This record gives sequence, C-alpha cells and structure tokens, in this order.
Amino acid sequence: YVAPTPAQVNMRGGLAWLDRECANRFGTGKTFVTSSDAQRRQVLDDIAWPEKAKPELSHGVAFFNRIRDMTAAGFFSSKMGVQDLRYTGNVPQAKWEGCPPAALAKLGVSRD
Repeated sequence: YVAPTPAQVNMRGGLAWLDRECANRFGTGKTFVTSSDAQRRQVLDDIAWPEKAKPELSHGVAFFNRIRDMTAAGFFSSKMGVQDLRYTGNVPQAKWEGCPPAALAKLGVSRD
C-alpha cells in the first residue's frame, strides 16, 4: 500500500465534492457525470468566479481554481501552448532597440 499524496487527496476530495453537490441539488443518485449538461454548467458557474461564489461553496471554488490552474499549466507547457504564446526562447538579438512602441503604449509608459 502506498499512501496517497496530498495532491491525490485534494483531487479525490474535489471530485467527491462535485458528486455530493450534484446529489444535493438534483436528487439522490445524481453525480456530476450523470447530471445533464445544463446541471453541470449550473454547478460550475457557481464555483468558477470566486468573488461571486457563496461562502458555503468555498471547497468547490478551491477545487475549481486548482483544476483550472493545472489545466492552464498543462496547456501552456505543451508544444501547442508554447506555440500559442509565440515563445521563441532565448534567441540572440543582433541589436537591442528597447521595448517596442506598441508594448510601451499597452503598458502606458514611455522611454522618457
């Protein structure tokens, strides 16, 4: 027997929370997977926006935040995600002219 890691405990706890929330809202025997798309969206909409979420949904909010962060980290560390970022890596520059004007304007700063 290998004891589960804290990350595994958190993941299982979050998935169990989703199932319990669906059973409480939509009837005994309902799980997240067996709920309709509209029902799943209702639960997710209630936990996806931390500042709007009810305090009693804090465990669901924490789980959703963790899953969202893990999904984004997985995507942006993949080949497709790196391409999406247009990351070129440490590429030598023949001449450095400073920050491009468009980037300076977006940041609301100037070279002066």
